[in-house]
Amino acid sequence: MTSQAETPLPRKTLWQRWMEWSGSFLILSILVHLILIGLAMLLVVQVVQSRKEKLKFTAAPPSAAGPSEHKVKPSKKTAAAAPAISKRITSTAANASIALPAMEMNATGPDVMASVMSGMGASGLGSGSSGVGGASGAAGMASLPLGGLTAFGFKGKLGGGLVGNFYALDQMADGQDSDILSEPGTVTEEERKEWGRKIHAWLFGFYQNFFKNNCDESILQKYKMGKDSITAFQIRILPVGSHDTPGIFNYTPNEKNKSSLMREGSWVVLYKGTVVAPMSGEFRFTGQGYDLLAVRFDNKLVFATGGGGGGDLDEQKAIFGEEYFSRCKHRDPKLLRDLDSGIWIKVEAGKAYPMEVIISKNPGGFALFSLQIEERSPPKPYPPRTDPLGNPAGHPNQLSYPLFQTRKGVPIPPPHSMMPSLAPDPVVFPGK
Repeated sequence: MTSQAETPLPRKTLWQRWMEWSGSFLILSILVHLILIGLAMLLVVQVVQSRKEKLKFTAAPPSAAGPSEHKVKPSKKTAAAAPAISKRITSTAANASIALPAMEMNATGPDVMASVMSGMGASGLGSGSSGVGGASGAAGMASLPLGGLTAFGFKGKLGGGLVGNFYALDQMADGQDSDILSEPGTVTEEERKEWGRKIHAWLFGFYQNFFKNNCDESILQKYKMGKDSITAFQIRILPVGSHDTPGIFNYTPNEKNKSSLMREGSWVVLYKGTVVAPMSGEFRFTGQGYDLLAVRFDNKLVFATGGGGGGDLDEQKAIFGEEYFSRCKHRDPKLLRDLDSGIWIKVEAGKAYPMEVIISKNPGGFALFSLQIEERSPPKPYPPRTDPLGNPAGHPNQLSYPLFQTRKGVPIPPPHSMMPSLAPDPVVFPGK
């Protein structure tokens, strides 16, 4: 019996095989795509994160034509007219004169801060006589309480400066009236002149006694004191109305004198502190003060200007002493904006010295003070004196001297027509 030959299976075509595996390929394709999508998302996240960490803002490269300039036309502002002098008292005494103009000069609190900030350059605190620029200037400002800035310094007792206290000469410490006379009110011109002579004589005697006793603060402590102390890192006080000054130191004028010139004076501010010489050498103070500015350094009077009523030289000699006057350079009376210069003093680098600055105002008008310092052998010559617009001041051989400071980076008020121009870089005697 023969076996039947097995019939061979038919050969499957490629299409038949593809149809049999199509379901599996679909699943496999989905899996592969999911894996690829996951890898792509991971790659995108890493790239974005990497770019975020390395992102930097850089300035555009300079063009060949140089930096472009955009000119902005400033808005027009009407300049405030100078206040008119409402009254002027002139003494007819044989040996002196006293002029007490009453001017409204509002330059305190926020107004002073605005004027200071307006003088700062785009680089932080400006440069030259209008400020101290760069990182050091910004660092110096960082720790200062700008909200407490006044015309006379910063509110409170701060380290590194000269701490000032205000004393009103029209009121005693116990609240009683002092023996200085209040303004007589509506009287004849001759009666006002007589009042002016008496006020002048009183102030002359007070100043003479105060400086004869080495500016002993116990003499001032007999009078009513402002509640707030103020710390100054420089003396550069733009014109400020005398009537604004008491409030800066939180002093309330005597009710009786609120409507009189005595409300606007007379007062004394005594700044005290300790400074350290930045280098060894010889220096002298120079500047201007209306009505009186004086400096005691290392317990000696080394600079004084103004005083009395009209700044009579004989009176100043009587107030500050012949010995001092014989050693200092006094301003030329023909040059109204010339500066007094004090006695040359020798200092040693790193040595600490006690220092006092006295500023004072007679009744009425406005006050202004500026204290510079001159080095006998400066590293570079001082520039010629200029007016606030940078033009020559018209005084031959007059120089601009650097402002004296006790802390680096303190903003300097902008130039003012009544103030002396400054050399570019302040001289800093760090305060302790």
